[in-house]
Amino acid sequence: MEQFRLRVRNEPKRGQIWELHLFPNQPHRRFREADGRVLGSSSAPEATYWLRQAADPFLLRAEAPSPIAAGEFGPVSEPRWLLHEDGMRMALAFSAARWLITRKQRRMFLEGLRDLPSEVVLYWFTLCFYGYRQAAGRAALRTLLTHLEPDEPMESEGSSPPTQEKPATDRTYGIPDRDRQARLQQAREALGEFTARTRKQEAQEIGPDRSATDMASDSKSKPRSRKSRRSKS
Repeated sequence: MEQFRLRVRNEPKRGQIWELHLFPNQPHRRFREADGRVLGSSSAPEATYWLRQAADPFLLRAEAPSPIAAGEFGPVSEPRWLLHEDGMRMALAFSAARWLITRKQRRMFLEGLRDLPSEVVLYWFTLCFYGYRQAAGRAALRTLLTHLEPDEPMESEGSSPPTQEKPATDRTYGIPDRDRQARLQQAREALGEFTARTRKQEAQEIGPDRSATDMASDSKSKPRSRKSRRSKS
């Protein structure tokens, strides 16, 4: 099983840089820094501040070398090896750090990320970091966790105010059913737009290649026709 390592390094011009690496589990091989894959990197102050908040519960239960509070974790601290599930959640947070602008978006995404069950976290991690639709998967996850429902229409003055009931929650996603349906619809639309755009780009790239092959085939066919005419004559 892969291992996730979170570290903070300091550069003179960029300041503190938060990085999350994924290392393959190779117990019979010597550890090499080159084997790691960078899943996320951020140096923007607002993004790193939010990532510090997101990493706080994960750092408190880090596997090695020891747990540490997020406020004490910095460039001087040793890198921390996170639990596998915590590493996947942290990777999803890195994937959205640069795209979340407002505080409300960051808060909603972080709350939704923490409420996702383990099997759903594995699904989104695979979709966002493997395959050729990683960008679409990340956009769909952001839409799912930060979508806002429109305000409900006001009731008539004569009607009595309805009793407030706790919305039903779907066990799969940990999100209210009504919000989940709207967020899933937004995610489907995002995936559909990305697929259509990808197919259009592929068609534009394939077009010139086909024309070039047609010209080459035509040029090859012309000498054959001349040879056939000479043989007939």
